[in-house]
Amino acid sequence: MANLWRGALGVVRWTEQLVRWPFNVIFGSGGGSLTNPEYKPDVSSAQLLEEFDEARARQEAVHDLDRDGISTVVRYAKALPSARPTMDLSGLGKDVQATLLTMDDHEIRALANAGIGEIRKFVEGKPHGIFGVPVVRSLVTANDPPKEMTAEERVLWKVRSRMLKAEHSQELKLSR
Repeated sequence: MANLWRGALGVVRWTEQLVRWPFNVIFGSGGGSLTNPEYKPDVSSAQLLEEFDEARARQEAVHDLDRDGISTVVRYAKALPSARPTMDLSGLGKDVQATLLTMDDHEIRALANAGIGEIRKFVEGKPHGIFGVPVVRSLVTANDPPKEMTAEERVLWKVRSRMLKAEHSQELKLSR
């Protein structure tokens, strides 16, 4: 059986040479006078592998700079609930930190399963499309007085807000 295969392979090689012969005569390269060039690399395979590992480490370091805080959010979302209080969230904005700290386990699990683009939108405070995860809201609310007010304006603002609060709270009281 092996002899049959070897014979068939020989016939195929002979047929291939017969078909190539006219083309080799016309276009050259059939004389066999040119030998194939040899290439001997001056770098060993171990050195090449080390160079690839160093390049991979440099590339991973570029992605770990965490300019936008995305990898911090991903690490926080994928961490165990017992490890979350010990994590450093200082690279994130105060509003993102407050949102993360007020989320329950289901919301954090949904955030952990989200894609990078959705998490980027979450950090930026844009509508992100992650089901069950709240959109990050600014910590400055309408009830906080602006920082640029003078002391007199601040007193007037507080008095006016208490008056408005009293008016609106009357509407919500139940009559007896």
